[in-house]
Amino acid sequence: MLENMLKLLQDENSSCVILKENDLFYRSSFIGVKPLLQFMESVRETGIPKDLILVDKVIGKAALLLAVMLGIQEIYTPLTSLSALESAKLHGVRLHAKEIVPYIVNREKTGMCPLEQSVVHTEDPEEALRNIRAAIAVLMAQKSTS
Repeated sequence: MLENMLKLLQDENSSCVILKENDLFYRSSFIGVKPLLQFMESVRETGIPKDLILVDKVIGKAALLLAVMLGIQEIYTPLTSLSALESAKLHGVRLHAKEIVPYIVNREKTGMCPLEQSVVHTEDPEEALRNIRAAIAVLMAQKSTS
């Protein structure tokens, strides 16, 4: 089942796919948590559908807590972090992964991903969302000054 779900990412040429009742409901080729944030924004008016399945290239704790906020109970990924796996157990999410790493690395491969770092000390999805948005604002500010 894991291989079939991960094949969807290739078939759809996507980094993130959300299924509802085994039908493609949402897809994105953006990286990081951007697809989940955009999906969250797109369903804000209509409400979050039930019984969604997430297939994503990388699931760190930040993405996991956003998925919890979206009511997603099942996730398939080739790569997850140990903290995401622990958080999934705590929140009753079935997380299926090919590989578990100590943490998700940043894009420069010099340390922990700043979004994963932003949620290290929380298990609350609402607090995680605030922390993620604050971390993204800092990253964007650094990008514009460099």
